[in-house]
Amino acid sequence: MKILEFDAGNTRLKWRLVQETNSGRKSIARGYLTNDQCWQQALAQLLMQLAPVDCARAGTVSGDARFDRLCAAVLGHLGIPLQRAQVKPDWQGLQVAYPELGVDRWLAMLAANHMGGTDNKLVVSCGTAVTIDVLSYTGRHLGGYIVPGVGLMKRSLHTNTAQLPLVADAGRRVDPGRCTVDCINNGALAMVTALINARQSDAFPAEDKECVVYLTGGDATLIKPFVRGACLECSELVLDGLALAFDD
Repeated sequence: MKILEFDAGNTRLKWRLVQETNSGRKSIARGYLTNDQCWQQALAQLLMQLAPVDCARAGTVSGDARFDRLCAAVLGHLGIPLQRAQVKPDWQGLQVAYPELGVDRWLAMLAANHMGGTDNKLVVSCGTAVTIDVLSYTGRHLGGYIVPGVGLMKRSLHTNTAQLPLVADAGRRVDPGRCTVDCINNGALAMVTALINARQSDAFPAEDKECVVYLTGGDATLIKPFVRGACLECSELVLDGLALAFDD
């Protein structure tokens, strides 16, 4: 069986084609589309290239209207319905802290929790927004944080101030900058990594267990070098959670 998986975020539409057999699952193709004005045309071309597909699934945070267009494209080009992942309060050993949790965060935690081990976890998605979810080794979600991502912070400074420039390039340092551009770049990166490091060190103060950071999202590679403790970069964590979301 061929399964097409979508992670429909605010900036990108990530996709992965998986071959599922009795012996397991194997990824056979992957990529992403940018959420620009031409995304529907690019999606149509992609679907025609991938056909035939037996099943299609999606986790989306980019709005109902966009999901409806994605559904129509999948049905029109592949002839199959698009299944939409929904948060379940108690599923696959994961108990969420509150029911209105974003589905992308839920899917990432499902995947991280499924990786097992006896360590507590911080599940961090580094995209347009940065989300940090605190997950105990027992599978209990203790809550989380949502803050602006690195790029959003920099755009906000430019939009809401009279003289600060729009800094498009990615910063690579967290030490004090010696020019305006470096101050903005380093400051945004330092703010995100400081929050991750602080939560990793004190999220479970009474437990003698390591707290492992699971990083995903477009800025994960940028942020990983500045995480002080144990850290795993998992670029397809949300997509990995999709199979678990539909696995009875």
